Amino acid sequence: MKTWSLLFAALFCLGACSGQMKTAVKEGAIAPSFNDTLVDDEYLWVRGFGAANPKHTSDSQRRILSREAAIAHAYQRATEVIYGANLESNVQIVDAVSEGSTIHTSASGILNDMELVSTEYLDDGGCTVIMRISRQKLGPNAPAQEK
Repeated sequence: MKTWSLLFAALFCLGACSGQMKTAVKEGAIAPSFNDTLVDDEYLWVRGFGAANPKHTSDSQRRILSREAAIAHAYQRATEVIYGANLESNVQIVDAVSEGSTIHTSASGILNDMELVSTEYLDDGGCTVIMRISRQKLGPNAPAQEK
């Protein structure tokens, strides 16, 4: 019986450690380090964040809307990884000092069948989600596996 318990525990740890992204939440806030994207044998994994609007007084409303923002952010990250992102940058220099800098990004593409894997809420009502999409479904657009 003890051997089976040890074998089960080892298999559980192995399965839990392979492929999937780890949490980005530590003690109710954003952790100091985490992965935004991960490409393994089977999936492209992406993380999205959404902030709660402080004008909303209901915890439910803040959580629902921050979750929707996190999902949209995850779709944006996946699109940028798969299709790339267009960047436009402008910097104004006056008397050798930067007076203003703007960077605009845009990405476009179609993503079908993304799967929401996990949702975590922060103490301030913000949210982080992990989503994935099968590399097989991406076909020729599938990003290279990370090593």
